[in-house]
Amino acid sequence: DVSLCMKLLKRVHEAGLQVQHHFNIGERIEFYETLCKSHGDIPFEDYPQVKAQMDELTDRLDHLGRPETLSHIDSVADNFLFLADGSLRLIDWEYAGMCDPLIDVAMCAIYSYYDEEQTERLIETYLERKPDKTEQTVVYSYVALGGFLWCLWAVYKSYVGEEFGEYTLIMYRYAKNYYRKVQNLVQKL
Repeated sequence: DVSLCMKLLKRVHEAGLQVQHHFNIGERIEFYETLCKSHGDIPFEDYPQVKAQMDELTDRLDHLGRPETLSHIDSVADNFLFLADGSLRLIDWEYAGMCDPLIDVAMCAIYSYYDEEQTERLIETYLERKPDKTEQTVVYSYVALGGFLWCLWAVYKSYVGEEFGEYTLIMYRYAKNYYRKVQNLVQKL
């Protein structure tokens, strides 16, 4: 099933579809940070340090000049529908926009709570080969940034009465852990 989902994502990415808007993860992080701060504080004592690390990752990605395609952004397993006729559909395009297609691989990994080994297999499944160090660094960067973004989203949601329990901490851990993994990879480049 995962292989079929990755093939569908890749088909979307390679279709040459264009939209007028972009999904800018740094901008989305700033948006949710502002919302959180307008309702209270962000409840992590190391938040300033982690935010600086996420800014560093965003800057690094911006300087890579990666290709942009129509990307789904919300490639959670629930958004892939396996129909009775054997076909597969991707639904819920709310966050979609032009972006580096590898963001969809990263988002799929964090939504599935994948560990590093599972994430590596997912990257290979999507690429249909082993990733090079740059591709691996890009996916790991998006795992960290995606975790950070959805953590802020969940903090904001808690301020407006919706609780997501452990999800907030799991996403924050992705940000911190995958930042360290990116640092280790960058040292090897």
